[in-house]
Amino acid sequence: MNLKKLSYYEEFFICAYCAYCVNNNAACPTFLSVRHEIVTGRGKMITARNLAQGLISKDEGLDALTEGLFQCTFCGACDQECIVDIPLTEVYTELKGLVQDRLPESTEKMFQNLDKTHNYMGLDQEDRNLWNFDVEDIYEDWVNKPAEVGYFIGCVASYSGRAAGSPVAILKLVSNANEKISIFSPNEYCCGNPFLLGGNLEKAKDLAKHNVKVIEKLGIKTLFVSCAGCYRVFTKEYPKLLGKELSFKVITHMEYILKLIKEEKLKLLSSTPIKVTYKDPCELGRHCGEYDTARELINVLPGVENLELPDTRENALCCGGGGLVKANYPAIAQDIALKLIQQMEERGTELCLNACPSCLLNIDQFLREQHSSILAIDIAQLVQRLSQNYLNSLINNE
Repeated sequence: MNLKKLSYYEEFFICAYCAYCVNNNAACPTFLSVRHEIVTGRGKMITARNLAQGLISKDEGLDALTEGLFQCTFCGACDQECIVDIPLTEVYTELKGLVQDRLPESTEKMFQNLDKTHNYMGLDQEDRNLWNFDVEDIYEDWVNKPAEVGYFIGCVASYSGRAAGSPVAILKLVSNANEKISIFSPNEYCCGNPFLLGGNLEKAKDLAKHNVKVIEKLGIKTLFVSCAGCYRVFTKEYPKLLGKELSFKVITHMEYILKLIKEEKLKLLSSTPIKVTYKDPCELGRHCGEYDTARELINVLPGVENLELPDTRENALCCGGGGLVKANYPAIAQDIALKLIQQMEERGTELCLNACPSCLLNIDQFLREQHSSILAIDIAQLVQRLSQNYLNSLINNE
């Protein structure tokens, strides 16, 4: 097996095997859960090097890599801690291309769904807009209409139900601000993140071409997204996949909402003091360096106090739901999430604010299973509820 053709072949030999990627400041969350070397950056690099040198058999090496690669949450902690600056998560993506014939069953099913229905759940494309029942009038006025500002909703918020509160809140906020945006939900395809996380770059490229074509046809100059994965893919991966810079700017929904507040297009009402914790999404934080917008937004919300966790910003704990781990290894996702929940409980958090629907769903599930009093919502939902002054009913009734 000739691994020398890989772009990151030399990195197998640059790795110092120092273990900074295992247990330094932002420790590998999966390793802390399973205590198995293969899931760490060091473990995967050693295995790839041994495979390249013929020190282990092809089947033994690829089986071990598959285990390590698909138990990784893609949180980026190892990237951040690597003392020899190896782009480890990019190496993982390339290595996943070697194991396409031995994908975990859930990932293989996910790929089949994406091929057939353009969403990882395998649901009908015409059902992509079922989340809009509470804002149908607004939606119908804006859907597939040309505008300078567009909103990419993403698969999780479109299909999951529990995460639909985010786009509903966003549409209400934009309407309250007397703004108009373009929504192209019926023509959205998955951003391609599952294909990228699974190592199939060509399939991700096909989805990228479709989405960019739809966005450009509507004349969108600024696109905002409410999913950390979508944001990473649009800003970091699409230019590489397509070989060119995008013709439109991509921002988070938090940046767009903050802009409306600063322009005094949204009026926020005072509320009972509430203690929140903003959960830094890994794909937004460590991968894209976006930490400040959320905190700036929270700071302008009346009565809201952000309780930073002991591990925050670049050292923030992963929720456990990333990297396809939730689908393939739910027990690992649970174990990682419980560590995060424990920090929030000890801090006295009342609301866990999210800017990633995958984080929200994973955290919410285990908050409920733990019978925690903490509520998990998207940050846009808090802004919208403050603007309508029913935060008290949220806390008392949900």
